[in-house]
Amino acid sequence: MRKILLATTAVAAAALFGPGVASAQEAPTVRVGGYFRFNYAFVDQSGANGVGAAAGTSTGKSDFASDAEVHVIVTGKAANGLTYGATIEIQEDQNRQATATTATKTSLDIDEQYVWVAYPTLGQLRMGDEDGVVLGAMVTGFNTSFGTGGFDGDVYDYIIGANQRPGYVAGGALADSSKVIYTSPQFFGFDFGASFAFNNGEGEDSGCESVSAACDRTGSTPGGVLRMRNERQVALRYRGSFGGVGVQAMVGYVGSDVVTNSTGQSGKQVSAGQAGVNLSAYGFLLGANYTRGSSNGGYAPIARSGGAIVDDRDMEQYTLGLSYTWQALTVGANGFIINSAGNQTVGAGRRDRVWSVGANYTLAPGLQVVAEYINIDRKEAGFDFINGAAGRANNNVGSDVFLTGVRIAF
Repeated sequence: MRKILLATTAVAAAALFGPGVASAQEAPTVRVGGYFRFNYAFVDQSGANGVGAAAGTSTGKSDFASDAEVHVIVTGKAANGLTYGATIEIQEDQNRQATATTATKTSLDIDEQYVWVAYPTLGQLRMGDEDGVVLGAMVTGFNTSFGTGGFDGDVYDYIIGANQRPGYVAGGALADSSKVIYTSPQFFGFDFGASFAFNNGEGEDSGCESVSAACDRTGSTPGGVLRMRNERQVALRYRGSFGGVGVQAMVGYVGSDVVTNSTGQSGKQVSAGQAGVNLSAYGFLLGANYTRGSSNGGYAPIARSGGAIVDDRDMEQYTLGLSYTWQALTVGANGFIINSAGNQTVGAGRRDRVWSVGANYTLAPGLQVVAEYINIDRKEAGFDFINGAAGRANNNVGSDVFLTGVRIAF
């Protein structure tokens, strides 16, 4: 994989310094974009609607919430036809100061950031923090074009308790680790891509502040911490149309090593295949994706069997979405089912199921009103989702969420 990436870097350098094709040079330009959203949510979830709250307390079912991102986008063009640029996404992400008296949103962080160079006959090379080719540059089969995105939208901003949120595979499901990404030009409808990241995490210079379990360069960790290393992705995609039906199909692979545990349980290598398809015609868009391989839900590394680990089955996910757009209105539905090991100290497998319906209406360019309903259901015999431990209670939990709001993209 490293040889492939070094080769693509050499190709990009050749495009930059080679004679190329004479064209008008364009100095870098800067554009500021992003979005702002404001939602009302009604949430009814298992655990007396107060999962994680102190004994005798509960939470309300209604809430307002706002969120925003600002994107800095740079683009330029060299005289030899090479184009280049950079993107930096600054997000609020509903972070707040960690004090009991402060409720203002004061924390900003970086979501994705990368620089890119491209040449028409050689493809594009990205370097920075992004999702890679399978779940980023070439992602296919996840239809989230209505409401806030349905199962992959804003719903999880309102669910309390980590065990109430399913781990799943969708666009952007992998961490935005610092990586190198190559995507080829299109040949007879086909293109391909590959990406590589040494460590699953982000950090400047050395990659971490100290040698600890939180350091992304750490080669071994105590206590059973499982984290991906040497993440590699490859994908092949086709795009075309037949009799007015647009077709996009992709097959891909995500694999990685796992950080060694000096004490505790070692992890199995992540190794999963994925196939997705989008079909579009007459205002309809159908997306379907199938993912299977050695991981837990959401490409989480899975521990090897032995000792307290009694379940290391593969993850399998089915995803389906259908939407229809008529003028300014888009309506749709989507959902997924995941079968996985779940909690590995429990012999029964876990089943996560989420489905949603929703709509969005464009009032003016960039301005939309949205509404959607999402149903979440998690089941695993012998695991108590409320308390996060093995037990015979709370083996089946769920949430019903209704969202409506307004968003502006700029």
